[in-house]
Amino acid sequence: MGDRLYFSTPHLHINSNRSQDHRKISYDLICQEILPLINNDPSLNMRTIISHITKVYNYMPSYRKAWLAKTKVIEQVYDNWEELYKELPCYLHALRTYAPGTVYVLETLPAYAQNGTLISGTGIFRFQPCIRGFAFCKPIIQIDGTWLYGKCNGTLLMAVGQDGNINVFPIAFVLIEGETGGGWSFFLKNLRTHMSSQPGLCFISNKHTSIVSAYNNPASSWHDPPSTHVFYIRHIVQKFTREIKEKALRKWVMNAVYALTQPSFKHYRKEIRLSNPNAGRWIDNILVEKWTMSYDNGQRWGHMTTNLVESMNGVFKGIQNLPVTALVKSTYFKMA
Repeated sequence: MGDRLYFSTPHLHINSNRSQDHRKISYDLICQEILPLINNDPSLNMRTIISHITKVYNYMPSYRKAWLAKTKVIEQVYDNWEELYKELPCYLHALRTYAPGTVYVLETLPAYAQNGTLISGTGIFRFQPCIRGFAFCKPIIQIDGTWLYGKCNGTLLMAVGQDGNINVFPIAFVLIEGETGGGWSFFLKNLRTHMSSQPGLCFISNKHTSIVSAYNNPASSWHDPPSTHVFYIRHIVQKFTREIKEKALRKWVMNAVYALTQPSFKHYRKEIRLSNPNAGRWIDNILVEKWTMSYDNGQRWGHMTTNLVESMNGVFKGIQNLPVTALVKSTYFKMA
């Protein structure tokens, strides 16, 4: 499949107008042309594909035609999308058997047709493979998610820590249907159960309502044994800038965030209040323990962002558009 496929189009009319599509530039033809490219790099974006086809044939295919072609090629390279859903439980079982220490959880929900009829034997699933070693890392966890695209819709959530050598340490992954309250609850509950049951953990995330709700849900067990939930500051500052709309105050907010002592924080907070009372009330609505360094009692270990988990998006570039089992396999081999 890695060999390039050559073909000829002796009757294809070449037009100097690159802005229009051509009926003979079918998505099957595009498939043949981009197969070697996708086989080498499945993360190839639509702009590159369209540009490549335009260069080769002097016609610009429609976005839909190029997207259908890429989807078909992904299926040719990695197998049928639907069949790989069925293969996933077997793969995870084999992974747990031959990679001791792996933990996975599959939760299925009934699937319904548009008319409300239950579809027998079909379900929506979520999973969470966990690995050992977090007990030897700093007691912090950063979480974030990245959207999946292609035919495999949903969200890939990740939990990441940091070891004593300041290395990024992936902890757990989960595929859910979207960043919903139920999805986050599933993730946090299983993360707590299988990976991070020790007391004194610092849990760092954005201020998303679903995350806060899932963390505070007693069923998730994040309060027994006790842990701390704090927010990463970029999200706080972005919300502040959007709602207060005074970019000049952004510097004062950042100074307040990174102030090393409480008197320093109070100085910057006073400056914000004097400059804009509404801005002062806005920041006072968030507990200082949640977003400042001077009030965190050292539980953050200096981590004011979720850069650790965000850096994983670069590692996983190219797998977000793969069929589900191929995505899981890629996740495992990239970590291994």
